[in-house]
Amino acid sequence: MRSEIVSLPGGVRTRVIDEGRGPVLLFLHGNPDNADSWSRVIEACRARHRCIAPDLPGYGRRGATIASPKSFDYGRAAQVRFVDEVLAARGIGERVTLVVHDIGGVMGVPWAATRIERVRAVVYCNTVAFPAFGWFALARRMGARDAVGRLRAWLLMAALGARGGRSFRAGFGRAHPQLDARELDRFTRDFARNPIAKATTLRQFREMVTADALAGYDDHLRSIAGRVPTTTVWGDDDPYIDTRWAAQLLADDTRVLPRVGHWVPLVAPDEVALAITRVGRAAATTSGSE
Repeated sequence: MRSEIVSLPGGVRTRVIDEGRGPVLLFLHGNPDNADSWSRVIEACRARHRCIAPDLPGYGRRGATIASPKSFDYGRAAQVRFVDEVLAARGIGERVTLVVHDIGGVMGVPWAATRIERVRAVVYCNTVAFPAFGWFALARRMGARDAVGRLRAWLLMAALGARGGRSFRAGFGRAHPQLDARELDRFTRDFARNPIAKATTLRQFREMVTADALAGYDDHLRSIAGRVPTTTVWGDDDPYIDTRWAAQLLADDTRVLPRVGHWVPLVAPDEVALAITRVGRAAATTSGSE
C-alpha cells in the first residue's frame, strides 16, 4: 500500500498512507495500532476514493516508527493541529469524510467540530470520544502520573515484549478472538515489541485519562450532529467500550454488528465501507439541496 514519510511544521514526522483517487476519506486509528489498521477498509474503498491514513505521532511499524517530539503532548490543540498539517502536507483542501476508531475519535471529533467546513461526513467506529466514558482500569494504570505509578506502567509495557511478545500475543488473542493470526502477529510486532509505540502510549494515556481530558466533547459532538451526515458502526462484543455508549455519539444512525469486537476496521471492513457509502450518499443529497 502506497505511503510516504511526511515532515510536518509542528515537528512531527510520520508515515501517511495515500491510496486511490476521488472524494477524500481521512482515517484516524486507535491504540495500540497504526495506520495499517485501515488497510482492509482502504482496499474496499480506494477504487472510488482517495484514502488518507496517517500513523498518529509516535506510532507505526516496528523498526520504522518515528518518535514524536516532546512538544507534541497529545493535548487537544496539538491533535487538531496534527490533522490540519497532515491534510496540508498531502495538498488536500476539499472537504473530507472523517472515519475514526477508538482514540482516533479523541483526535478527530474536536478537529471536525472546529473545522466543520472541512468535513463532508463522519463515520464513528467503537470510539471513546465522549465525556461520560470512564476509562477502564488498565488505561488508568498506564496513565498514572505519580512516580510509583509511572514506574509500574513502564514495567508493564516493558513486559509486553518479553519472550518475543508471545505472552502478549496469547493474551491479546484471548481478549480479541475475532482477530486472525496475521493481525495478532502485527500487533505483537508493531506494538508489544515496539519500544517507541509503547512509550507513546504511556505519554498519550497520561494526557487522556485526566479528569477533564474529554470535557467539552459533548459540545463537540453536538456541533457535528445535524450539520453533516454521521453514522456509527459498532461491534457489540467489545471488552472495553460497551454498546450502550454508542448513543453518546449522536449519530444519525447506528449499526450494531453482532459478534464483532473492538477492532471493527479489521474484522468488519466491508461494513465500514458500506457506512462510508451511506454517509457519502447522504452528503451528496444534502449538498445538492443547498
